[in-house]
Amino acid sequence: MRSLFALVLGAAMVAGFAQPTSAPQAAPPSLKDSGPITAEQKKSVLEGVAKIMKDSAFVPGIDFDKWPEFVKANQEGMDKAANPREFSLAVNKALQGFGASHFVLATPEAFYNRRNRRAMGMGVTVQVAEGGMLVTNVFPGSGAAEAGLQPGDLITQHNGKKVASQPDLAGGEGETAKLLIIRQGKEKKVSVTRRAFSNVRPETISWPAPDTAVIKIWTFDQGYNRENVEKLFGEAAKSKKLILDLRLNPGGAVVNLMHLMGLVMPNEAPVGAFIARTDFNRYKEAGSGPLDDFAAIAKQSRNRLTARKNAKIEPYKGNLAVLVNGGSGSASEIAAAALADLGVPVIGEKSAGAVLASIFSPLSEGFALQFPLMDYVSPSGRRLEGAGVEPLLSVNSLPLYGQKDEAIEKASMLLDRMARMKSGGQ
Repeated sequence: MRSLFALVLGAAMVAGFAQPTSAPQAAPPSLKDSGPITAEQKKSVLEGVAKIMKDSAFVPGIDFDKWPEFVKANQEGMDKAANPREFSLAVNKALQGFGASHFVLATPEAFYNRRNRRAMGMGVTVQVAEGGMLVTNVFPGSGAAEAGLQPGDLITQHNGKKVASQPDLAGGEGETAKLLIIRQGKEKKVSVTRRAFSNVRPETISWPAPDTAVIKIWTFDQGYNRENVEKLFGEAAKSKKLILDLRLNPGGAVVNLMHLMGLVMPNEAPVGAFIARTDFNRYKEAGSGPLDDFAAIAKQSRNRLTARKNAKIEPYKGNLAVLVNGGSGSASEIAAAALADLGVPVIGEKSAGAVLASIFSPLSEGFALQFPLMDYVSPSGRRLEGAGVEPLLSVNSLPLYGQKDEAIEKASMLLDRMARMKSGGQ
């Protein structure tokens, strides 16, 4: 059994951004995402995927013997794929047949970028807006920064085609994206070269009011900085209200999740349980009950998580709220669910419902497959995969660029009301 703390709890790639992982890979991949791929290479990769499905992948209730059916249903797309990117898209479409998260075939370049802690793309974050995609952040040192893109720019066209979602902005390394943007009501043409850049976004603290702190955690992957997080919580200790912002946090490593839990939960408070193949089989062989009773299976799991007190900082003592949205996945959802079970209010929008512990396995030709090994159940017995975390208070959680953040305002008001109720007020 792999260590729980080595497991990945998050999406592999989001909108073409490679999330960082462990040891660097020495040589660049021989196959380029936009270069040719042969039928023999495709066959070799698919054989590797099939072996993993047979021997290693596990999600309760999923029949991995159906993988050949999914391949057959998508064979035409795989055969027509002219390069690794198109082949990956076709295989990932087949993987969607399982109806679960954390099944991703990464192209050689994407996996190389991940292993070497590189991000590749234009270097922006965007959100859907009327007429296109609104730029909300530009990463320093990226092609977008060099081209002069700014937060607030509305991208309406990409290479002559209208833009309506993130996939409409996709492209390979070294390719030039010809954009039509609207800035302050005027159209402007901008050319952006996609290249490697650092997508690390440090955790931050802000103070919407003197007694209210907001700590933003962007990731639990290797961009997570423990020293910085501890510093921020040290500053927030003086606040009466703390809002933990996990919106757009896709997850990451268990070890980083548990570090944060030690800063917001009592020592030895339950964080939940993972259900591995051995846990499921033991429960099944004992005839203990229905195989879809995940709460009962979790009670017998040997893969349980509990918070551990931070050696440097006491857990936060004030009134706490958590913000999530549809971009909050895996480790973020586990954190929100565990805190909700302690009575911490969750505010925003329902989370992604992508809560499986997974690993990456290298395949031939430089490809890699992310696949799940374990499911997760919250301390109160809720399975989050496919369901997500439902907020106590639903709020349109992502403000447009330059607008006030309603979720933070509502969270602060709710914490005030809860504090008054505890003190006997109204």
